[in-house]
Amino acid sequence: MWRFAWRNLLTRPVRTALALIGLSIPILGVIGLFSLSNGLRQLVGDTLGRIQGIIVVREGAFSPVFSDLKADLEPTLRSLPGVRLVTPELWKLAPSVEGRTPIGQVARTMAGSLLRGGSSGADSNKIQGLLDQPVIVGQDPTKRAGIRSDIFVKALLPGPDGGRYLNTGDINANRIVISRKIARDYPDPETGQPRRVGQSLDIGGQPFEIVGIYDTGSMFLDVVIIMDMTTARRLLQVADDTVSTFYIEGTDPARNDELTLEIERALPGTDARSPNEISTNFTQLMNQLDLFLLATVLLALIVGVVGIVNTMLMSTTERFAEFGVLRTNGWSRRHVLALVSAESAFLGLLAGLVGYVLALLFTLIANQFLASTGLSLSITPLNAARGLLLAVVMGMLGGLYPAWKASRMAPMAAIRVGAH
Repeated sequence: MWRFAWRNLLTRPVRTALALIGLSIPILGVIGLFSLSNGLRQLVGDTLGRIQGIIVVREGAFSPVFSDLKADLEPTLRSLPGVRLVTPELWKLAPSVEGRTPIGQVARTMAGSLLRGGSSGADSNKIQGLLDQPVIVGQDPTKRAGIRSDIFVKALLPGPDGGRYLNTGDINANRIVISRKIARDYPDPETGQPRRVGQSLDIGGQPFEIVGIYDTGSMFLDVVIIMDMTTARRLLQVADDTVSTFYIEGTDPARNDELTLEIERALPGTDARSPNEISTNFTQLMNQLDLFLLATVLLALIVGVVGIVNTMLMSTTERFAEFGVLRTNGWSRRHVLALVSAESAFLGLLAGLVGYVLALLFTLIANQFLASTGLSLSITPLNAARGLLLAVVMGMLGGLYPAWKASRMAPMAAIRVGAH
């Protein structure tokens, strides 16, 4: 039965190939979306795994960049039981870096992509330019001296290449710590090489000396330019009584979730977020995004199923005489139904394998562009199995009606129709 069904597909290679293309493309989309979702989840998980403290922002703020809080909330936070350290931070989009504003950077990247086409290396830089817009983070070196879980300090490059982190001598001075990514994105105009410790970077029309370079490997963190809080306020024209967030370390990291509730009760209008809460919220967001993207891909799946229905209908119509002969030789309706269903299942399986191979190629190419962002796409065995199973199910659904139609005809009627 299965060998017979396989030979029937091979006798019509063009029609089979067209049906495969119609279903393999949406299967590629499904596997690719799961791959992207897994990559984002892993990246965020790795990033949050480095954060041991609590972030306090304005209630409803999507991120610290869009949060404004009063600096005088700090004494209240320090007085709460279970709080070991409180340090304020100022987060804002950089006004301009080396004369490039965020909007201008996006426009130039898109224009360059359209005009030049570009090589793979150039395209990688363009995509990264769209993803990474510099963010200014102002910190208080004095208050951060006792912090235990400073991501950026731990991520400083080793040796002289990494320089040092901010200290009290950098208060009200134009000195910054940048990521290796920013050093590459804004190279020295004279040599074309990445910026180094000791060189300067123009931010908002002012020169800033680079005293340290870090590398977290996360696209969410490597966009940060760190400077003294006083300097950041002066550069960004932010009032002295305003901060974006408070970073809090508790005496017991295991009680962070309880401490967030105490903070929100003590300071109405604020939102205290522990790593667990941020991870949960991101997981919910990704689940909703997965459903939306799958609903979009579903339309393509329906088109693919229609293609299989058309292919199998044409195949069964051309073979009515064959089915009639098989019926007169002892085949039952169930045998004919199983034969056509097996052919459509083979079509679905082949489409799934083609879609899987295309997805592998897609992830390999995409990872070349995303290598420096920390985001890595990968196809897990579970996602590959899901894609193949979905393809087989869609193929069998597409073959149900043609199989039912072929099995319902009487043997002599099938031979008579097939002879015309």
